[in-house]
Amino acid sequence: WSPAARPAMFRLRHSALLWPLAVLLELAGSIKVNVTIGPKEKKCYGEQLARTELLVAEFEAFDRKKVSMAVTSPSATVYTEHERDKAKTAFTTSEAGAHWVCLTNEEAEHIEVQVSMLAGPEAKDYSQVAKKEHLEETQISLRRVEEALANYHSNVLYMRRREERLRQTNDSTAFRVISFCLFNVCLMIGVGGWQMLYFKRFFRSKKII
Repeated sequence: WSPAARPAMFRLRHSALLWPLAVLLELAGSIKVNVTIGPKEKKCYGEQLARTELLVAEFEAFDRKKVSMAVTSPSATVYTEHERDKAKTAFTTSEAGAHWVCLTNEEAEHIEVQVSMLAGPEAKDYSQVAKKEHLEETQISLRRVEEALANYHSNVLYMRRREERLRQTNDSTAFRVISFCLFNVCLMIGVGGWQMLYFKRFFRSKKII
């Protein structure tokens, strides 16, 4: 290859190597399915998200039928839309935990809906980033991988903190159970000793022993 063609080949090879990695890292934070919701039925889809993570939730009902949508965080309802044929919302999470997109069919017939829930780098429009910052394809791929890895790292840290809290809760519960068992044993020994002394004095007072 000529020296002028080498940089292009370098970018092409690196782009081919980085693209599968970016896809694998981002698929964990994306949901896009077609579902059928029965009459008076509610269906929910959720993801475990870290704090300050971008989330884009969207739905579109076929045949322009009406569906209600609600997006909830672990402690509050973030977004609601009632009786719409399509809706979309995007926000940055303020707390870590499970975030849910729930669709409710208030009609008396089945409704087919396409629902998508994109989180992290998957929710970001990198074409706009490329235009704004004048980035090449390889640089965009690197940016996608970098942000996907940062998002993955945040999720790992969240899971570690959650595991630590669960471990502390389990340790506290185990300590309380052991303490309660020891208290019961001491109580039974104390009651048994008191009963022995009581019956011994009773039998002596009756001159039985």
